[in-house]
Amino acid sequence: MCKGAPSSSALWEQKAMCIQRVELATDYTAYVEYSDTPMPKKTLTYVSHEASRTGAPLFLYNALSRMNPIDWDQQVLLLRDGSLKKSFADLHPTRVYKEFWWKALCHTKKTPDLYYLNSHSYSFLHQAQQEGVPALCHVHEVPLSFAHESPETLELLRTYPLSYLAVSRYVENMLVSMGIERKKIRYCPSGIDVVHWKRRSSGEKLRHKIGIPSDAIVIGMSGQVVSLKGVDIWIEMAKMLTKNHPEKKWHFVWVGGVSKYEPDYLQMMQQEVQDAGLSQCIHFVGEQRDPRSYYEVFDIFTLTSRMESLSLVCLENAMMGTPVIAFSAAGGPQEFGNHGFVELVQDMNAQFMVNAVLSMHEDLKRQRELQEKAAIIIPQMYSIDTSVSTMKDEIQRVFSDVQLLKMHCDEY
Repeated sequence: MCKGAPSSSALWEQKAMCIQRVELATDYTAYVEYSDTPMPKKTLTYVSHEASRTGAPLFLYNALSRMNPIDWDQQVLLLRDGSLKKSFADLHPTRVYKEFWWKALCHTKKTPDLYYLNSHSYSFLHQAQQEGVPALCHVHEVPLSFAHESPETLELLRTYPLSYLAVSRYVENMLVSMGIERKKIRYCPSGIDVVHWKRRSSGEKLRHKIGIPSDAIVIGMSGQVVSLKGVDIWIEMAKMLTKNHPEKKWHFVWVGGVSKYEPDYLQMMQQEVQDAGLSQCIHFVGEQRDPRSYYEVFDIFTLTSRMESLSLVCLENAMMGTPVIAFSAAGGPQEFGNHGFVELVQDMNAQFMVNAVLSMHEDLKRQRELQEKAAIIIPQMYSIDTSVSTMKDEIQRVFSDVQLLKMHCDEY
């Protein structure tokens, strides 16, 4: 038995509770065939690792805001507080997890029929197992994200969930390499609001506000200021472009805030910029509630991340008609390159990114090709409405598959 696992008697109690839920579900099916009384709704709890205005939590919020109509009751459980808490609470009942409080609450309140774990929340699988509640995992991670998970949690992630949603083919293959059966994984790429992410201005006013000349070439990036996002590579690229091509007016804009896990990293990067004498042309503008106006300033978007599960910021900038360049080795963006709307750089270093930027800036035909492909493919494959439809369908499939729930209870 793994560390922290419940006792045999407790496991039998959980199994009995779970079987009772399955039997009730079966009884409900028979009941509604002969009765006009509505069947009680299923209940689902979404679990988010935090409420920050970043990739996975922001995607979940945007998805939930579109998830109507539904046939089940929903609530949100945040493992950590954050700026999105109020936004979640405006949609559904929302609580911030505190272990002892939650366990006490579960003794006095009916547990949900299903936990929907959205990214980085896999330690909560231990709680789900103790409650005897099945889980569905929506996986947004890269391999490095699992480096600090305990062996017990990784084993539970591999065996306990009924199914998995993978945000990219890259993530799908990662899960298979972890020992998860491919038949339990469903491809569900994270999507964007294709109507919102349209260019509405030239960005001239914001350029003036930031201090960027109208004839400057602006290279953009968006993401938290952390080492995984390749901030150092991006700054090195800026150094090379400004030093070796001084005939052009280069400016660089990074949209994104500081991570609580690397609080000093921005200061370190800003010091490097200052030491290089580039403070006037490299701009860290912080987290923006709606970064679209900043994206309108960009002439080229360079994703310098070392790893990405997919990259919503690539989709957003490409949808706005901005040429996007990314490292193929980052993982998730590979499928964008395969679809032809993102330019991929094979070697992960600043010089190769510099070469790609210079080539892209001069090649107007290539820019148009990327824009045309993005305008067709992103609404077809990477719309958030498509993501929501897949999520709803998978939840409904799990709820309606009584045999699947029974097999799960028999195993645990």
